[in-house]
Amino acid sequence: MKLSLGNKLTVLLCLFGLLLSGLASYYSLSSSKQILIAAAKRDLLVANQVLGRNLQISLENFANDLKVLSTQSQPVDVLADMPRSNKEFAELTQLFTSMLNAHPEYQRIRLIDAKNHGLERINVDRHGPVSSSALQEKGHFPYVFKTLKLVPGQQFFSEIAPSRLDPDKVLTLHIASPIWTDDQQVLGLIVLSINVKKLFNRLQRELPDYYQLFLANSQGELLLNPERNKSQTRSQGSSMMIQTQLPELRALLEGQSNNMLSILPGKREQPTRLAAFTTVSIEAESKHLLLGLAVPEEHILEASRELDQRLIQIIVVLSFITLLLSLWLARNMVRPLNQISLAIAHFSKNLSLQPLPTERGDELGTLARDIRAMQEKILTQIVELNTNQQELQHMAHNDPLTGLPNRRLFFDRLQHAISNAERSGKLLGLLYVDLDHFKEINDNHGYATGDEVLGTVAHLLGSVTRSGDTVARLGGDEFVILFDEVESRATLLGIAQKLLALLQNRLLIDGKDLQVRASLGISLYPQDGSDAQTLLQNADRAMYSSKRNGRNTITSA
Repeated sequence: MKLSLGNKLTVLLCLFGLLLSGLASYYSLSSSKQILIAAAKRDLLVANQVLGRNLQISLENFANDLKVLSTQSQPVDVLADMPRSNKEFAELTQLFTSMLNAHPEYQRIRLIDAKNHGLERINVDRHGPVSSSALQEKGHFPYVFKTLKLVPGQQFFSEIAPSRLDPDKVLTLHIASPIWTDDQQVLGLIVLSINVKKLFNRLQRELPDYYQLFLANSQGELLLNPERNKSQTRSQGSSMMIQTQLPELRALLEGQSNNMLSILPGKREQPTRLAAFTTVSIEAESKHLLLGLAVPEEHILEASRELDQRLIQIIVVLSFITLLLSLWLARNMVRPLNQISLAIAHFSKNLSLQPLPTERGDELGTLARDIRAMQEKILTQIVELNTNQQELQHMAHNDPLTGLPNRRLFFDRLQHAISNAERSGKLLGLLYVDLDHFKEINDNHGYATGDEVLGTVAHLLGSVTRSGDTVARLGGDEFVILFDEVESRATLLGIAQKLLALLQNRLLIDGKDLQVRASLGISLYPQDGSDAQTLLQNADRAMYSSKRNGRNTITSA
């Protein structure tokens, strides 16, 4: 029995309808998953780079704290046994204790003499000052004899390793600065020991809970490994080398690349994960760390599950309609089917929206509207992913509390301003602002009030600037203002005096009448520095001179 043309066309249209729905679903699923995975790769790389930059900034801040501490007069007086050394000894011990209380990552601060085989003069840890009878000779440790060989301005960074002084064998990084006399004689050094695990716990708090963090040294030895049991320590068994598990990371360890994406295969305890690795330099020499972030693949594809279900529903509905109305489809639906097929092909190829027969009241209209909703949902997800990426970039350049530019963005603007000033011959001004006794506000009124004070001060600083100037928060209670094109040092000093006068007024914060004052330091380009680092350092030194001169005053570099 021969089939009529209508029946043949009906059968062909049924088969074509099923094939079309399958292709549409396949292309849509493939495109959406590829888009999600590609966006996840970008976000993972950005998050890892932001984490690495935050780590560098933290280490730079630690090193700067230590450098400032080593340039004070108390260490020199104590090591040289000056007549006032007992008073300076007590003040320095109290200063070490205050720094440990202010920084949870600081594990220990020591003042070590260059004489007597590196004898410890002051040793303050989390439990308080170590008694004089327990002070030890440390001259045989690398962070002592290598630091004593440095020239002024250099600092020593140790490899990250378990601390020999801690019974828990916590991972520790030692930063050391030599102490010099005015006649360039080295008297000793100050050693700052940092708890690396606490540092990374703080940095990781801004990441989602399902992110896993890896840390390896320049040789590839894993220092932080989420795959190891929490109770397991480095002393149990041999060290684990990351290049053994992931040979492709040798390129990072050998300096052939700065970042890399990799797939971590699934294990009994761990699912398959997408991982991003990047190298982070921790000093001017070749010493660096390998930082990695991993996210389970199921979290990446979680956003596509609802889309998968919707597409399955569309396939079922389309198949049912095709079987019931195949004859009608054969006679009347060829054109709208072609239209739908073309729209799906264009969307799968370049994400462009083509006209669909959404005005129809039949099943093809329903299908067209469902496909349009699916396309719009995919585009919405792409927009959300791009927005998240922009937010990550904003976090990398702006202070989250005040919204002001952070240290990285400020340095970029300062260097750009110096380049313009070098061509135009105009002057630039820096005003370094450090709040006086800000820790007492946090201690007496709480950190929430302290945050409100920082926001109010940020707004107050903006009130004395022009549209082309830049107000930035460098960290803690330290702010800096870049004045583009100032007429003279007297002009800059006048602006600083105006700001200091404003700070004499009491502030009403959450119903509390607070007195917030600050020490100010100024520097002028090019008289006080021809590059960004020198210009900022001179403003910082001027501010510290204001601190030493009684606070609530202005000092020019």
